[in-house]
Amino acid sequence: MNLKPLGNRAIISLLDDGNFSSQQGGIIIPDTVKGNLTQGKVLAIGDCENSVLHVGDLTLFSGNSGVAVKVNNENYLIIDEQDILAVITDK
Repeated sequence: MNLKPLGNRAIISLLDDGNFSSQQGGIIIPDTVKGNLTQGKVLAIGDCENSVLHVGDLTLFSGNSGVAVKVNNENYLIIDEQDILAVITDK
């Protein structure tokens, strides 16, 4: 991948179909928003010094966030860090 996000943006790779399951980690998501949540993996972060994201983080965000781009036949999402709702951990 040859993309470097600027500022407080991140490059995200969508996982599988990208839809977040309410069964993961015991989190209960109302049906009204369940289909609108997407999960992805952080591939790159911008040069913002106060970033809380790390490359490899699994994230949860609204399905209509960010800008979809295609590079070398791969689909990515460029998203502002403030649009990421949560980082998914196994703890």
